Amino acid sequence: MPETIGALLRTLRKRRKMTLDRLSELTGISPSSLSRIENTQLGLTLEKVELLAKALEIAPEDLISRNQEAIEPSLAEPSPSRNNGSRRLMVDRERTRKASAYRELNTKYLFDPDAERALECMQCTIQSISVWDSEFVRHPGEKIIYVLRGDLVVYCEGQPPLILETGDAVFMDANVWHSTVAVHGQPAELLVTYYHGPQAREGVFETQTFTPESWAAIQED
Repeated sequence: MPETIGALLRTLRKRRKMTLDRLSELTGISPSSLSRIENTQLGLTLEKVELLAKALEIAPEDLISRNQEAIEPSLAEPSPSRNNGSRRLMVDRERTRKASAYRELNTKYLFDPDAERALECMQCTIQSISVWDSEFVRHPGEKIIYVLRGDLVVYCEGQPPLILETGDAVFMDANVWHSTVAVHGQPAELLVTYYHGPQAREGVFETQTFTPESWAAIQED
């Protein structure tokens, strides 16, 4: 495993199939200086660290700390099993998140889905549409919605419609029908934290659309 910044730099460069000349073009650092850096014969300034990190598409602090798992998990030593009492610590980089779009919702998960983790978190952008054009959901677990920007209306089974503004938050049991849409013709940005708990995998994620009449009917039940 790489034991120095230079060794890690060489490993990352080769994994990206990048020559010293190409890395020199991207950073403005001469090929000879790069070779000396990789062989630990030349020190690094903060400016050079930032240039190299940008060229390799990693965070500068990961290069300095030689945090191999944060850079590329395949470079890291296997993590100890949770069963041996190890404490987990994970970092999620904004540049690595990929958005997925479905209907009025655009979602970026913070951290990849993990069957062993009981807590999920996502950053969502919701378009302003009629709630009757949206898809209602229900599923096991508990949910917190925090409004980063914009205004929302939340429809939740057994409750009157709830309006949330920027900075507001709501907690709910997620096993009832609910839907959230932006209002005033502008999209809204949310941070959604979802605790599904140890039994949630046994539950079912359900979706359904409602009309005003069918929604009123379940509200009366």
